[in-house]
Amino acid sequence: MRVGAIVLAAGEGRRFGGNKLIVTVDGKPVITRVLRALNGIDRVIIVGAYAEELLHYLRNEVVIYNPDYREGISTSIRLGLRFFQDYDAVLIVLGDMPLITRETINKIINAYREGCTAVIPTHKGLRGNPVLIHRSLFNELMRLKGDVGARELLRDRADVCYVECGPEVIMDIDTLDDLARIERIIKEYSEQ
Repeated sequence: MRVGAIVLAAGEGRRFGGNKLIVTVDGKPVITRVLRALNGIDRVIIVGAYAEELLHYLRNEVVIYNPDYREGISTSIRLGLRFFQDYDAVLIVLGDMPLITRETINKIINAYREGCTAVIPTHKGLRGNPVLIHRSLFNELMRLKGDVGARELLRDRADVCYVECGPEVIMDIDTLDDLARIERIIKEYSEQ
C-alpha cells in the first residue's frame, strides 16, 4: 500500500500566540520532531501563516504554500490530497504533535486492513492523530469546507478501524500550557 503524509503546518497559532512549530521541545523544533517520525514516508508540508519562518526548517522537503490558510484546515487537506491523488492512502499529520514517533506511525499504517476506510489512533478511548485515510474517501475529503478536518467525515462510520496507541496521539500544542505539559512529560520520561 502506497501511503503519503500530509503535514498540516499552515495555521496561525492564535491560541498559542505565534508560530508554535518552531518552538523547541527537548532541544528540537516541534516541526523537526514531527518530520523525524515520518522519515522514509513520502510527505508534503502545507504551510501558510508562517511560511517564510518555516522554510528554514524545511530544507529538502516538498512544501506547498496554502494562500487560503485563513479559511481553515480543509483548504490544506485539499492541497495535500491533490499532491497524493494517485496514492492508496494518506496520513493526515498535525504539525504540532512533537511526541509522535515512527513506531506510532508504523502502528497506524499496519492497522489498516481490507474494509477499512480509515484508521484512527486512540488513547484510552480518546480519538487522536494522525489519521490514515483510504483513497475511497478522497472525494469526500475534497468537499470539506472551513476549519473542518477528517474528524467530521469519520464520525460514526462503521468502516473505520481503531488502533490503541500511547498518549502521543492526543497531545498537540494549542496553548502555552500544552507546551509546558509536553515538556513536563519529556522531563519525567527522561528521569526514569
